[in-house]
Amino acid sequence: MGIATLLAAVISLVGSSFAQDTRTETVKFKRGASSTSIEDSIAGYESVSYIVGVSAGQRMSVELDTDNTSNYFNITAPGASAALFIGSTSGTSTSFVIPSSGDYKVDVYLMRNAARRGEAANYDLTIAVEGKAAAQAPSKPTPSKPAPDFADGLAGGPDFWQVHGLGRGDTLNVRASAASGASVLGVLDEGDVIRNLGCKMNGSTRWCRVEDQTGLNGWVSGKYLHESTRAPGPSRPVTPPPTSQPPVSSDDGVPVAMMPRYCTGEASAQFGVRPQDITTNVAFKSGKLYVSQCWFDGPDGTTFFNCYFKADGTFIAVN
Repeated sequence: MGIATLLAAVISLVGSSFAQDTRTETVKFKRGASSTSIEDSIAGYESVSYIVGVSAGQRMSVELDTDNTSNYFNITAPGASAALFIGSTSGTSTSFVIPSSGDYKVDVYLMRNAARRGEAANYDLTIAVEGKAAAQAPSKPTPSKPAPDFADGLAGGPDFWQVHGLGRGDTLNVRASAASGASVLGVLDEGDVIRNLGCKMNGSTRWCRVEDQTGLNGWVSGKYLHESTRAPGPSRPVTPPPTSQPPVSSDDGVPVAMMPRYCTGEASAQFGVRPQDITTNVAFKSGKLYVSQCWFDGPDGTTFFNCYFKADGTFIAVN
């Protein structure tokens, strides 16, 4: 076999391998049925995109039953650049009213930590669409206000919040869990803009998990959050400042900004705790290593641990 023929064969084989990483399937319900269950499996970096055609005003519910704790799904609205529901931060089930008609995409995947280990997941994905489409409003001479870009289906919130309504000189506590007695991780000031990671009720109080541009990640009272149309901008410096951290040079290394998120995946596999229940701090340089400090609340109290990375971004261990 000549070199050119051999090279062509190798390229063809590699191309086929990448092509199999992601596949797309159209979801169809049986006549008279409003739901369907799909049994399937993925391994490594494989993922499946399920396309569901729905109309505004209907309610779509999605639930994932899986044998791998690093197996999740995201939901993306038609034409949206960001996911409407993110499983790794919001869980394995959601139910929400469709904000706009079109083909919604349900992406089933393994988190990077599990994918890199070549793990497999056997799952049962249940998708239900109920209710009638909302009646189309009569046309008006002036354009209507566009629908908001939802960040998560569980709470139907925006991509970003802005802190508003604090008293003069007051700050908003960011806590380790959705409870007023949880430990305080940091504070936010009036006017701060933070990313929305999903909300839930604890008794009569709505709590929302948020993250600011410094990496501060925790729960705050939803009473002081208002929708923001802009992303967070530069504000309080972090310690150590990001400028003191050289970029990761390895092609296979974890970028510094992604180390806390990667750490939640590794810790989830080690401790059997869902990633959304783990709180992480921004990674910082300590000697020749990068360290991300983390913790989670359990039945026996709070567990603290660190994730360690080499200077080139290679993950070392959870300890």
